[in-house]
Amino acid sequence: MSEERKDSVEIKVLSSQLNEGKEAVAIKLSTTEEDSEQNTKNRQLLNHFLNQVIDAENLLVLAGSGTSLTFNPPKAESSDNENEKSTEGEQFEKYIAPSMGDLWSACKKLSRFNDVKKLVKYQEIVGAYEDHEGKKKDVEDIELLLSLCDTYQSLEQLKECEQEIINTFISEAKKTILDETNFIHKVPKDSWSAHNHFIRTLGRRSPKQQRLKLFTTNYDLAFEQAASNTGMIVIDGFEFTSPANFNPAWYQYDVVNRNQNNSYLSNLFHLYKLHGSVDWNNKNGLTQKINIENGLSADPVFIYPSRNKYEVSYESPYIDMISAFLEAVKQPKTALICIGFGFNDNHLNNAITMALRTNPELMLLVVTLSLFDEASSFNTDIKGKLSSAINAGDSRVMMIDTDFAIFSQELLPNRHIQSPEEKLMESFTKILEGGSNER
Repeated sequence: MSEERKDSVEIKVLSSQLNEGKEAVAIKLSTTEEDSEQNTKNRQLLNHFLNQVIDAENLLVLAGSGTSLTFNPPKAESSDNENEKSTEGEQFEKYIAPSMGDLWSACKKLSRFNDVKKLVKYQEIVGAYEDHEGKKKDVEDIELLLSLCDTYQSLEQLKECEQEIINTFISEAKKTILDETNFIHKVPKDSWSAHNHFIRTLGRRSPKQQRLKLFTTNYDLAFEQAASNTGMIVIDGFEFTSPANFNPAWYQYDVVNRNQNNSYLSNLFHLYKLHGSVDWNNKNGLTQKINIENGLSADPVFIYPSRNKYEVSYESPYIDMISAFLEAVKQPKTALICIGFGFNDNHLNNAITMALRTNPELMLLVVTLSLFDEASSFNTDIKGKLSSAINAGDSRVMMIDTDFAIFSQELLPNRHIQSPEEKLMESFTKILEGGSNER
């Protein structure tokens, strides 16, 4: 991040230690002599809380789609006049990581999309809304549309030809969503700094601390790639065999250096893909990891966005993942960072709110963009509950309005010391880059 941008960045923080938690406090990230004394004090309180979280004996991360959306290029100001766009020569770059709105747009291109909406009575259920200019707009909710399709598919009350239209759409929508979320090959090399720093800073733990447990609802391979970039080892529940079968017992294993008195390797963390992954495949009832460079799975293992995802989540491997999360938040001396996560998953919401009530040693840090905006997609009920807890003086909870890149690169304390493995990886990368430049 450039110095110019850093000096202009302002985040909003809601904490009982700032303004008694009555409202979010703006904090400038610049550290200049012109900064007010109050801004400096607020920044110190913020840093103290962040250090407490990172130093917790049990550190958990729950990452949502907001972590991947930071790969996208900045959006130009939109215009309803297409001629105006073209004459001004504005370039609107396509997204890399899809939002829910992008998934709607992608599925909208599928054949019989409008027929499906009519068959499941989508428009009658959602209606329309007025934008800020008073124009009527259709509600675009891909999760609701797929939920309605699931319902009609299970009821089987339509004509056979109509039922086939819905069945085909569900199948094509699943493939489209999987294709859209398989994007890491599109990410420029210089766009990995936020993910790399995040994994490097939080993944390195002392032997006295538990391994970082990173839970994510994302299907993409961004965190796996960041681990590869930084020389980190990932324990993801899959056996070290070929084919790699899912076996939750592997989360109980660890890696030690037998040449150094069986000392634990510092560069290792646990990864839990709560909703599946683009490289998971179902074969004869077993969940396996595949090499997606050879193509995506014909029988993928992932929970696509629909309201019925909670029923599917009671099956393995999802039940193993969610059980691990439920158990982790109950542990003493635990800190949970929810980042880029909008709290739109009832299973996880209930687990977190219950843990806050029953685990007095749980610290919760919520970080997401536009958190305090009225038009935010963040769950309003959860926002109200967390805000009320903070207002009542609960110092265990903090909410920060900023994006993943700023949090990772500007707010996370940089206490990292390169491990021998990382130094070797860095040297090897430089040699490879030097060789490619000579060609």
